[in-house]
Formats: sequence, C-alpha cells, structure tokens
Amino acid sequence: MTIDAFNQQATRLRQLALRAAATAGADSDTAEDIAQETMLRLWQMRDDPRLYNPEGYASTIARHLAINQLRRQPPLPLDERQSADLLVPSPLDQMLQNENERWLRERIRNLPYTQHAILRLRQVEHRSIEEIASILGIKPTSVNTLLARARRQLLNEIQQQRNKDRQ
Repeated sequence: MTIDAFNQQATRLRQLALRAAATAGADSDTAEDIAQETMLRLWQMRDDPRLYNPEGYASTIARHLAINQLRRQPPLPLDERQSADLLVPSPLDQMLQNENERWLRERIRNLPYTQHAILRLRQVEHRSIEEIASILGIKPTSVNTLLARARRQLLNEIQQQRNKDRQ
C-alpha cells in the first residue's frame, strides 16, 4: 500500500478502530489511545502483502487491544447500592425464607428445655462450653452431648422437611 493510499483510508480506518474499541468496552479516552495504536500498527504493516483488508485488520487490532487493556485493569468494586440491588431477594424468595424461619423457630421451641437453653447460649449468645456448664450447673461433657443432640435433631427434621418438599 502506498503512502497516498494509506492517507486516503486513514480517517475511515481510525473511525473503525474507535468504534471497535468502544464496542469492546473501552471508555472514550482509552478508545482514542487504542485507535492511535491501531493506526501505528497499520502504518507499520502498510507494505505487508497480507494487508489486503485494512478495515478488517483495523477492527481486529483495535478489539484485541481494547480487550488486553480491560484485562490489565483491576476489577472495580461494587458500590453499596449495586451490591444491595444484587442481594435483594424476590418476593417469592422472601416469602419462602420467612416461612422457613418460622418453621425452624417452631422446631427450636419444641426442643427439650435444656437442649433449647444450651443451643441458645451457644449459637445466639456465643458462650463457651464452660460458661454454659456453669450457668446450667452441669458438666461440660454434658453440655457437648446435649448440644450435639439438639443440632442432630434439628438437622434430621430439616432433612425430613426437604424430602417432604421434594415429593
């Protein structure tokens, strides 16, 4: 390609490179830089016989440069509003969650008194096994045993409920 032919196509090729970079996700300033880099590479390739389709090359080079540029950037943190929008459950999910919470609270209330007390002291109040033992006046090994029984009973009831829901 001669210098005159390249100069005649340069404006159109630059616009193609800008469009390709913007389509690939580059902002306007970055797209300008990518277009410049694309034009420089095309200029360096002007005598290459493979440059029979400069429009295709311009678009491809610009797209690849834009993708490479985006890969180099650190991921942007989500602002609080975006992350809150992502975490908002649908009305159906909220209803199911509320129903599940009520069901679980009812099962916890139906535990024997000591198991209920131990579970509450451990899970809600984050008390140590020794603290719970001294509060209830029982041995720490008994606290561990009763806590394991309470958890196992709740787990079994949850599994039964899931199996029932699947049927």
